Amino acid sequence: MSLSRDPKKYKKDFTSTISLDDGRVLACEKDLANLNKLGLDTLEGAMAFVGDDVARDAGSRVTYRVKIEGEVWFVKVHKQVPLRSRFALAGQWVVSPGHREWDSANMLRRNGFDVPQPVAFGESINFFSCPRQSFVITREIKGPTLEELLLDGYPAVEGKTTRQVSLEILDDMAGMIKRFHVSGYYHKDLYCCHLIVAVDEHESEKRWGQPHFIDLERVVRERKPHLRWLVKDLAALNFSAPATVTATDRWRFLKQYLPSYSVSGRKKWARAIIAKTQKIASHRPKYL
Repeated sequence: MSLSRDPKKYKKDFTSTISLDDGRVLACEKDLANLNKLGLDTLEGAMAFVGDDVARDAGSRVTYRVKIEGEVWFVKVHKQVPLRSRFALAGQWVVSPGHREWDSANMLRRNGFDVPQPVAFGESINFFSCPRQSFVITREIKGPTLEELLLDGYPAVEGKTTRQVSLEILDDMAGMIKRFHVSGYYHKDLYCCHLIVAVDEHESEKRWGQPHFIDLERVVRERKPHLRWLVKDLAALNFSAPATVTATDRWRFLKQYLPSYSVSGRKKWARAIIAKTQKIASHRPKYL
């Protein structure tokens, strides 16, 4: 069973923001000097930015890993949202991908979820569709992805057996994802590579880690849960989990995610998740 945690230790450090570049950029005030050094205090500067370390290149969306003053930032630049997508998104979202990720990060932090700390975002001005250009900057979460952590088996934790660690990870992850969904959130890209496991510094007893959601561009929150989005999130996790996570482990996760369901009810969910997993496998995204 997980140890109880002191809520005060999870209080998020929100900082004041400042508007720059005639309203095109919003940034944490404490980071203004470093943004200026990198030329990222204007939309034009962000669109022209080219870093030495490309973390991900997805065509019109490029993410750079940038070292600045003893820390690391991820600079995600959306240079061109396709015209069809801009107008398709306009009915649901009137803000850019960079703006959505900024809002999602702050919203999730207010609700007690662990996500990267936002630094700044910017977007071009557009009144009739989703803005064509945008960027968002977040601080690095140090640690492996959940996929990397489990690739060679469950990690060793001093004073605990492998079985104890596996149960702790499965129960913690099921509880976190359940709370995420019960709160009305869907990630829509919930692959294991989009969960970073940092060292858990909040416990007196050594634990396996502290998972953080990343890549929050598609996160949405709705009052009433849509089964298909819940299943999609769970299927993405199932698809991307390494083979070291056994069928028994996956059933344990689902049992903890659906504690009040009967065995037949969980099996119904399992069939839906497996079916969606197979669809994901048949058209795996080009960029994760």
